[in-house]
Amino acid sequence: MIVQSTKKPVRTHTFVSDVPSGKYLTTMTMNSCMVDHMMEAPTTSTTAQGSSIRDPAEQFGAAFATPIPAPETPVRSREHVQPDRSETIHRDQNGRRLGARALRTRARILQATVDLLDQRSMRELRVIDIARAIGSSPATFYQYFKDVKDVVLELSKVIADSTPDMVEVIEGDWTGAAGLERSRRLVDLFIDHWDPYTSVLRARNNAADAGDEDFAAARMKAMLPIVTAFARVMNENRASAGEPAALDGSEEGSGRIHPLSAAMSMTALLESTTIHHRRFHKRFEPQGEGRDALFETIASTLQMVLTSPR
Repeated sequence: MIVQSTKKPVRTHTFVSDVPSGKYLTTMTMNSCMVDHMMEAPTTSTTAQGSSIRDPAEQFGAAFATPIPAPETPVRSREHVQPDRSETIHRDQNGRRLGARALRTRARILQATVDLLDQRSMRELRVIDIARAIGSSPATFYQYFKDVKDVVLELSKVIADSTPDMVEVIEGDWTGAAGLERSRRLVDLFIDHWDPYTSVLRARNNAADAGDEDFAAARMKAMLPIVTAFARVMNENRASAGEPAALDGSEEGSGRIHPLSAAMSMTALLESTTIHHRRFHKRFEPQGEGRDALFETIASTLQMVLTSPR
């Protein structure tokens, strides 16, 4: 008599895991039910102190409305304000569309990466560090991202999502009291949108400066529309006001502010302020020039440059 086996077929899944001594190839063999369960099973853990990190629903879209407990290995988290990306369709590394549970896991990976980049550089950050921060394994990480660079590039896209909001504020009248108020709103908007991602900004800029073309493109995507908007405002202001008689530097003490160069300088100033304002506040606040003084000075400088006839 022939007895038919009811044992489920197995599939072999290969994952590359980062460990301190290098990359080792680990082969995991599991049946179909185990794989499906791993793809959809929620990961829950709490810190030893019982604290919880901010719900990823507030950072990565309303679709992630279910609260997520804190990771087993806690990481420092800051308040995040960012555009709603809930309508974006995300897929895993095999091209499958992510369900709600998988999206929550993906959001936790992104959040953990932001927080860990506050503690170490992108070169030092390992996949296993991110996995441990969410109480999971490298195998889970590799379902969503190829490597650490892939996660940081995705976070760079999140930063770029706020660019249209900034361009909308830039485009308008910059003269008088209303113009100063517009400038203040823009400075606040930069800080509100980008301050939670200062660690990502540093990682992106360092990689771009080191010659990484992917990060250079990500930086350009976020910054170029802002530079273009600033230059357009300056050109429009000059066209409506008319060119003064002497702007060629021939008179002693005179000089020329070139729109595109000024636009790049102002954009760099805002980006640098976002990254370093906490350090500035800590250093100069005892002398009476803290956060408010810094932001007001930058807002006034922006208005003066954008409305200058020189």
